[in-house]
Amino acid sequence: MQFAYTPYIIPIGISVVVSGALMIWGYRRIPAPGAGWFTLLMLSAFLWSVFYALEIVSTDLPTTLLWSKLEYLGAVMMAGEWVALVLTYTGRGEWLTTRNLALLFAIPGITLILAWTNEYHELIWVNVSLKEGIPFNALQFTPGYWYWVNILYSYLLMIFGVVWLIFSLGWATQLYRQQIFFLLLFSLLTWVGNLVYIVGLTPYGIDLTPLTFALSGLLIAWGLFRYRILDIAPVARDVIVENMQDGVIVLDPQSRVVDLNPAARSLIGREVSEIIGWPVFQFLSHWPALEELCHQQSEWSEPGVQIDLPLENDRVGERIFNLRVSPLRDNRGRLTGRVMIWRDITDVRRAEEELRKLSRAVEQSGSAIIITDLDGYIEFVNPAFTQITGYTLEEAIGQHTRLLKSGEHSPEFYRELWETIGRGEVWHGEMINRKKDGRLYWEAATISPVKDEEGRITHYLAIKEDITERKRIEAALVQEQLKSEELLRNILPAAIVDEMKEHGRVEPVFFESASIMFTDFVNFTATAELMEPKALVDNLDRYFTAFDIIVEKYGLEKLKTIGDGYMCVSGVPVPKDTHAVDAVRAAIEILDFTKQEKEKRQQAGQPYWEVRIGISSGPVIAGIIGWRKYAYDVWGDTVVVASRMESSGVTGRVNISKSTYELVKEQFDCTYRGEVYAKHKGKIAMYLVNSPPGSSPSVDDARIATTQAASVSN
Repeated sequence: MQFAYTPYIIPIGISVVVSGALMIWGYRRIPAPGAGWFTLLMLSAFLWSVFYALEIVSTDLPTTLLWSKLEYLGAVMMAGEWVALVLTYTGRGEWLTTRNLALLFAIPGITLILAWTNEYHELIWVNVSLKEGIPFNALQFTPGYWYWVNILYSYLLMIFGVVWLIFSLGWATQLYRQQIFFLLLFSLLTWVGNLVYIVGLTPYGIDLTPLTFALSGLLIAWGLFRYRILDIAPVARDVIVENMQDGVIVLDPQSRVVDLNPAARSLIGREVSEIIGWPVFQFLSHWPALEELCHQQSEWSEPGVQIDLPLENDRVGERIFNLRVSPLRDNRGRLTGRVMIWRDITDVRRAEEELRKLSRAVEQSGSAIIITDLDGYIEFVNPAFTQITGYTLEEAIGQHTRLLKSGEHSPEFYRELWETIGRGEVWHGEMINRKKDGRLYWEAATISPVKDEEGRITHYLAIKEDITERKRIEAALVQEQLKSEELLRNILPAAIVDEMKEHGRVEPVFFESASIMFTDFVNFTATAELMEPKALVDNLDRYFTAFDIIVEKYGLEKLKTIGDGYMCVSGVPVPKDTHAVDAVRAAIEILDFTKQEKEKRQQAGQPYWEVRIGISSGPVIAGIIGWRKYAYDVWGDTVVVASRMESSGVTGRVNISKSTYELVKEQFDCTYRGEVYAKHKGKIAMYLVNSPPGSSPSVDDARIATTQAASVSN
């Protein structure tokens, strides 16, 4: 593939730069009406210019033909994109349905396919060769039948777009007329250049379309910045008025209805044919609040009428409307009619009433409420603040919150508080403050940032409650609570706790058959290194909380967690015949939960873990070990084998030993997967449990949050 320089590449290169820049500019304004189609139009122009530039600097026929085919990626699409841009820009985007778009781009799509397969049918180019004796490289050919079909279709679409823009000039305002004028110039310059090329009037047969794109592109670029095309798009009167939520009624000088929008029709409750031409009072006088107003037409002059009216009927119920009647005058100042605008202000009035209620609640609240600026200077306090601290409103306003500082807390305490609310988070805590008379008191405080519409913090709101008496009572109960707290710190099965309370000790117990389950997170270390410590612990807590819920559901007993490992037992301390089946069911639901978490976290871009699970069944010994801190645990070869099942397992599957398989094979479909060596046990057969179709976890976010909250409260 070789290229030869020609000066004609310079204007083509300018076209590439201009169309590429306009494509980027349009992409950044995608939300504006027509910006998406404008971007696609400039993309097509960019592709056409780029591949045409490569065509004129190529030196052999195969390469030149390749670039010509690639030009069609942009060339055949531009007419359809132009029509779509015009329709969207002029408020007719609803016409561009999926079916209509398919029809619009059907011929361009066929043309593109025929161009790429021209060697087999020559419907686009016939007798293709390179032109000789010209200062650049170009194809010489006889246009095929479909070549003219594509040209005719493109020009019909171009003419339609131009005619529609001209038609739009009739209702557009002055600003929009200037915008449309520049779009028309852009269209005409581009397509005139193409027409000159089609009829063979260009020197050496050069395609002027990319060149005129450079010229018209610079023109439209000036129009983009001068008249804000795509930033301000025309919207017809119908689009504005017909979609207004306010009711609009236009009257003639005799107060007869000459026009109204859907909102007004809904308010009156009649069809247009029943309203137009009739006096407006005929439809409104049935509201008692309007009866007097309807007979005071003399007041409907300058400066008009504005009044709030409570109205009630079967259609609107009980609502409050703001009615504004304004005169309409011609250029000579003569009255030509009036416009009535009905605005439903019910929600506004209700919001004002709610605001009044909130204000009364703040004033009458038993908790102290303080509002400060960003530096901590007090701007508002309620009466409860005075009752608690002793400072009056006048004494507190303008003072810094350090006015209450007791000196009982470290600088780090206050720094952490300010950093929390400065990040936009809510701070909850307890602190010791000092009253005006010097006495110290405890208070529970919630301090929240107050943000404006743009999310910027403007103030801080503190709600504080005097908890001095509560603290005193708590201190008196500490000794009694110590015994309960000491017992609660030892997580033991309920049956074991009852035995300890009754006998003071627990004897080891041999269980002839139980099932041990181990779980382990795959790639835990690699994922944990990417997480903050708090986030790591929070994630582990979420997973293990879900595991706790599931094992409790199936009657299993959690034994312990070791790092990212989780161990539980079925059939201990209360023996049961279904221990193996229950363990497998719990394991399957744990897998379902981790899969569900994986999907949610992948969608949110958060780290996730997958799990391996191993189960083995057999005899175990269970008992309590430890002196001050008790731990309920199990021992035996079954534990060793279960651990080996987990470490030899498959990610996302339940791996069970042969002993477990014999107990569950009637209830679960299992697949034999070979043997594994276990210490002191030799080779042990392993089976993978195939989860039943449609299984899903019984835990959700609400259940996990409730369990976590209960755990914290305990």
